Amino acid sequence: MGHKARLTKIKEEGIITLPNEKVADLKIADYVVLDPQRDDMTYEQALILAMKREKAAFKLYLALSEKVDKTEYKELFKQLAQEESRHKLRFELEYDEYVLREN
Repeated sequence: MGHKARLTKIKEEGIITLPNEKVADLKIADYVVLDPQRDDMTYEQALILAMKREKAAFKLYLALSEKVDKTEYKELFKQLAQEESRHKLRFELEYDEYVLREN
């Protein structure tokens, strides 16, 4: 919803810039298996689902950045991809702290 609101604002007011920073990637989402989504998911399963969704959103924004011609739109989609990468990192750190350390 936050990205939708940001994109709507950009459409109405013009391009705005987002911070551009390197985000660490623990790559945990690359190696965990996603079980089918259920109402009775464990905390571990919910974290895996969240990581996978953030990774998919990252890939979407990166693909969109490659499809547009205007430089400012390319940068916007790259910045949104970076934000999704930060979200994934947050879930990976949570997974590392509460799932991997318990095993």
